[in-house]
Amino acid sequence: MLNRNSAIIEKYKIGKYPFEENIEIIFSENRNLIIQQIAAWPDEISNLEKLFADQLGAQPVDFNRGENFKNNSLWRMEPSKWWLLGSTIQVPENLGTSLELSHAFTSITIEGEKSDVLLNRHLPLDLRLDNFPINSSASSAIHHVSVKLFRIYNKEFRLLIPRGFALSIWEILLESASQFGYEIKDS
Repeated sequence: MLNRNSAIIEKYKIGKYPFEENIEIIFSENRNLIIQQIAAWPDEISNLEKLFADQLGAQPVDFNRGENFKNNSLWRMEPSKWWLLGSTIQVPENLGTSLELSHAFTSITIEGEKSDVLLNRHLPLDLRLDNFPINSSASSAIHHVSVKLFRIYNKEFRLLIPRGFALSIWEILLESASQFGYEIKDS
């Protein structure tokens, strides 16, 4: 796999901002994330789910839900499309097709006590735990840019931003996070 240059490296300054104390948001970039989009032929969804179980140990997941296991996660992004994060698998042509998306997105992890509050400043989603539980996903938009959001844990989210828009969205997130105090960690 080719190494990717970070789309946000020029504004990725490790440290705590705007002050050293009361840090409520932590950012990190997942620089070498592998993203494989897998689409099933309409009559082959159950067979593709069996392939996921056999090769990954994944149970069937509902639309806009995911499952974390080992160093991978599998997310059902649309009724017949899944995203595998962390590795790739071979998809037989009779079951569906796959597309490598790793170089198309910048992946940011946002965690901390105010992570959901920060994201709610930009996303028209109800991120309360009852409505967007752990292992939920959503396609949404920040400033008219389509993004993918995954809730990994209670106060930890992964945001996938199209590479061409990553720097501007990153700057917007940092500006908003300054009211809470934030830290940028090494990826």
